[in-house]
Amino acid sequence: MTETVVLLGGESEEREISIQSGRNIAEALKTAGIEADVYDWDPSRMQDFLGKGYRRVFIALHGGSGENGTVQAMLDLAGVAYTGVRMRAASICMDKLLSKTIVSKRTDVPVPGCVTLGVREAREMLSRADHDWREVIEAVGLPMIVKPARNGSSVGVTLVERASEIDGAVRAACLSDDEIVMFEQYIRGHELTVAMLNGKALGVCQIIPKNKFYDYDAKYNRDDTEYLTPSSLGEAFDRELCARAEKVACALDCMSGVVRIDFLADESLESYFLEVNTVPGMTSHSLVPKIARYAGYEFPELCRMILEMAH
Repeated sequence: MTETVVLLGGESEEREISIQSGRNIAEALKTAGIEADVYDWDPSRMQDFLGKGYRRVFIALHGGSGENGTVQAMLDLAGVAYTGVRMRAASICMDKLLSKTIVSKRTDVPVPGCVTLGVREAREMLSRADHDWREVIEAVGLPMIVKPARNGSSVGVTLVERASEIDGAVRAACLSDDEIVMFEQYIRGHELTVAMLNGKALGVCQIIPKNKFYDYDAKYNRDDTEYLTPSSLGEAFDRELCARAEKVACALDCMSGVVRIDFLADESLESYFLEVNTVPGMTSHSLVPKIARYAGYEFPELCRMILEMAH
């Protein structure tokens, strides 16, 4: 019986990306000499999955129950080893608002300013003929980013440049009844991410999209987005950004396996923490494999190392 399984798919809006990641991981493990099954996760089939008797789970689920701590809690209770962060850290990092709040309280790493509305309040606002967003605009300014607090892969994220665009952006961010809509200060400048392995930075990738910002289309559908590792902003900048990423990882207890921490830097090169991806993408467009390769880890070796850290 195969002891190792790659858990992919799932029920979130990021399902298709998860399938791509999981298949890439399974193939890489095979190249590294490790046989692994793949299992398309469905929360309603929890008993079926546990009945397979797998001893090691490589979690490749983006968003939903695979990244919010639910799957991690199940595996903890079942005594099955798994990759990545523990349940508490997964739950915290899935919530962009909560993770930003903790980082701003526990570190000296800046975060963009934002205001929030619950989805029900936001929908009520939209239903009123006389509604306007003046208070939101006064608080964070224009342009701004409107996004859901608990989603990944830029699902439901909109760059808003004019007040007339806010209604549509809010509707796009209202993904579920328990969602929170964030109206976030837009940091104009450089998009960056840091790949982390067991709490230590592997390196920086600078992202230069041809779109206005690094949205879903730029991440997964376009081939003209540029990725620079190291960044074009200088060795000292990259070193400082890695140090900030390590502070964030420590504050959020993301000290096991591989995570990706996203930042924006303004035109004066002040960097701002955005979010942590606790199950980062492993597709052909994904950033962790690019950064790891620069750090000396080919993809099969990286996947083997992540699996061996399962606990």
